[in-house]
Amino acid sequence: MASLQLPLISPIPQLVHATTPDSANKSLLFVDFVGLYCKSKRTRRRIGVTSSFSSSLSRFANKKKSSCPVNATLSVDRRNISPPSPPPPPPPDLKPKVANLEDIISERGACGVGFIANLENKPSHAIVKDALSALGCMEHRGGCGADNDSGDGSGLMTSIPWELFDKWAESEGIGSFDKLHTGVGMIFFPQDDILMKEAKEVIVNIFKQEGLEVLGWRPVPVNTSVVGFNAKETMPNIEQVFVRVIKEENVDDIERELYICRKLIERAANSKSWGNELYFCSLSNQTIVYKGMLRSEVLRLFYYDLQNDIYKSPFAIYHRRYSTNTSPRWPLAQPMRFLGHNGEINTIQGNLNWMQSREASLKSSVWHGRENEIRPYGNPKASDSANLDRAAELLIRSGRTPEQALMILVPEAYKNHPTLTVKYPEVVDFYNYYKGQMEAWDGPALLLFSDGKTVGACLDRNGLRPARYWRTIDNFVYVASEVYND
Repeated sequence: MASLQLPLISPIPQLVHATTPDSANKSLLFVDFVGLYCKSKRTRRRIGVTSSFSSSLSRFANKKKSSCPVNATLSVDRRNISPPSPPPPPPPDLKPKVANLEDIISERGACGVGFIANLENKPSHAIVKDALSALGCMEHRGGCGADNDSGDGSGLMTSIPWELFDKWAESEGIGSFDKLHTGVGMIFFPQDDILMKEAKEVIVNIFKQEGLEVLGWRPVPVNTSVVGFNAKETMPNIEQVFVRVIKEENVDDIERELYICRKLIERAANSKSWGNELYFCSLSNQTIVYKGMLRSEVLRLFYYDLQNDIYKSPFAIYHRRYSTNTSPRWPLAQPMRFLGHNGEINTIQGNLNWMQSREASLKSSVWHGRENEIRPYGNPKASDSANLDRAAELLIRSGRTPEQALMILVPEAYKNHPTLTVKYPEVVDFYNYYKGQMEAWDGPALLLFSDGKTVGACLDRNGLRPARYWRTIDNFVYVASEVYND
């Protein structure tokens, strides 16, 4: 296995891009936001080609380990005072010495996150299986309830397993799905069956109002015996909805239409008694999210779909949650609709205030005057990760690429950056332009993201949540927030 190590320093966008030879419409893009500058001397090797967005930027990655040990010494006051007699030598334990940083460096309090992707965009069940195996190894990264069995949350994001769903559709007499024009929703419903029926009626009415046809509802097969006692008390009904998008042909337009439908459904649900019990894990033509208030070792056992050999995907983002800012709930498990987030957004209050202040003025031609229908953009009752995901979703659905959206939301510390200023002034111009439109979502964070066409990783501006990745000779990329070297 060939290995590439992520330097634990500030990020800058890097791309490794591979297009499927036999597919003109789909390619999988691995985006790595990795730093290029450090005071230590480094070698740089070109490992990829540019994307359409960043064709003007050179793409490099550091393959040499950084050897920047952290040393701190205690300062001692050495005033020139002449005592009556020479003082006795200080005890050995008071002499200046290098501080022992082992304890503070070994402290960890973060979620576990990672992804596996095939750069040739070849789907397989092995990727899903390996992602679940890696997720199981991150059990120590997650929190549990008092019953020691209700996890803070775990989940998996993949491309839509059409082969699995086609088999179900044929058994229901629906026939195979039109993959280009079909959206799939993964939905948490109220526990009460009557309330779930009411929620379905609202969903169907909104889809019909928007010109979308509901093709069918699929109860997601689950194993409730593996769910912890506390998690089972709040466990939702879980179903998938399949809808046909007739009036759009472009994938981005289809995704935008599904986004508008979801926002309208959420707005309609807010006036209902069950509004807080309805949640879309995903509604997309490209990706789907399986998650829950589960331990990472239990996720595969809970969702029977994930055990099925015909569940195939060219990538999988996995996440194990350690709840810090908000109490664990089923909807707050990750990945979110775009992001898997390891860390905290410390500027969340300011970010939400600024997002709300701009709601009346934000406009884009892609919405055709429907901006008011997709408000509000933030949700104070959700977690910092969920709100960052909503902001990224807004930018991407408004026409930004995922890598552009993440650069806008989580810019690196670019001012007076020697490498950027001299070699990549266009990156500095990019940050300077967008800083007036979006404040940085700041805090220790490792972000993995995907829109189904691009999968990538982004470090926070100070590199406080590091990651490591490998690109293998058979064109797989493995990214993880932690690694064990045997």
